[in-house]
Amino acid sequence: MKLYNKKIVAALAILAMFAISCGKKKQAAVNNARPVKVQVIGQNSISLGYTASGTLKGIEEVPYTATSSGEIVVINAKNGDSVRAGQVIVSIDNQAARSNVASAASNVNTASSNISSAAATLEEARINYEKYSMLYNKRLVTETDYLKAKTNYDAARAQLNASKNSLSSARAALDSANDTNRKSVIKTNTMGTIANMKLELHQQTSAGSALFTVVNESEMQLEVGVSPEVINKIHVGTQAKVKIDELQGEELAGTVYEASAAANSATRQFIVKIKIPNPERRLKSGMYGTASIDTGAENGLIIPKKAIVVRGVEQVVYIVQNGKAIAIPIKITNQNQEMAAVTGNGLTAGAELIIDGQNVVQANETVRKVQ
Repeated sequence: MKLYNKKIVAALAILAMFAISCGKKKQAAVNNARPVKVQVIGQNSISLGYTASGTLKGIEEVPYTATSSGEIVVINAKNGDSVRAGQVIVSIDNQAARSNVASAASNVNTASSNISSAAATLEEARINYEKYSMLYNKRLVTETDYLKAKTNYDAARAQLNASKNSLSSARAALDSANDTNRKSVIKTNTMGTIANMKLELHQQTSAGSALFTVVNESEMQLEVGVSPEVINKIHVGTQAKVKIDELQGEELAGTVYEASAAANSATRQFIVKIKIPNPERRLKSGMYGTASIDTGAENGLIIPKKAIVVRGVEQVVYIVQNGKAIAIPIKITNQNQEMAAVTGNGLTAGAELIIDGQNVVQANETVRKVQ
């Protein structure tokens, strides 16, 4: 009996040692699991504003180019100067144009002189023709003499008409030459601010070369890129709040006035242009702005954007189930700078979302939650 009891005690001791060993192994496995931080997903309704940044520029920018070749002899403004409509900014000394004007003017003078001569010749031929016509009617001159006088009269009239046509052509050529010469003087056709001017006096320029730009800064535009998930929530007239770095982050009101219908092939983003009133001209081209575009309220699963991981062509999040990291592909339906509204098969309110460690964890890997 004593031997039997000893065997039972020994068996129990072995079982106890085995249980302790399994417990230690299980605890070791838990301790060796990847540590992650989690956040319980809630079903919320929040107002989201899509945030994007870009550089300001005038909503209207008019480029000016040289209309003739030559030497730049006048520059009346520099970058940043305000100009009015009709103001002379640049003059180009176009020697060919000036030579053409002089030549055309000389041709006009010659044509005018030819008209005077042709008119005198016509008057003389008319008198002679009338004289011979009268004498021929009285049979005092031959028909040959009469016809010669008539031919001379007809020829003089034709010559005067030709001279008048020549004068018209010469004047048209002079107008054209003057117009070309006038185009050597570059005037603004709108008010604004000078930009992109890189000219120096006495430099040579050629027709079509860029000279400067006049920027109408009464309204400015901020051009930003918007992700495909959000573009359908942004329309012409959508409101935006714009913060300008150079104005110490001052927030200004803006309005979407243009949204592209196709994504940029390189960035996969849609271009959205925001109009910002600038009556005091405090905003300048080149300033940096960040816009928060109102994309409306969103009901659903709202999660931190930092929890989203890109895996190949998919966006996924990881939740903890039964001590393992479960990958769930998701679709973003709306977002702002920090939060996103998402949907995903198997993603529900109350799930434990991994918000720290998600970038290194693998699907179905054992994890342990830490604070």
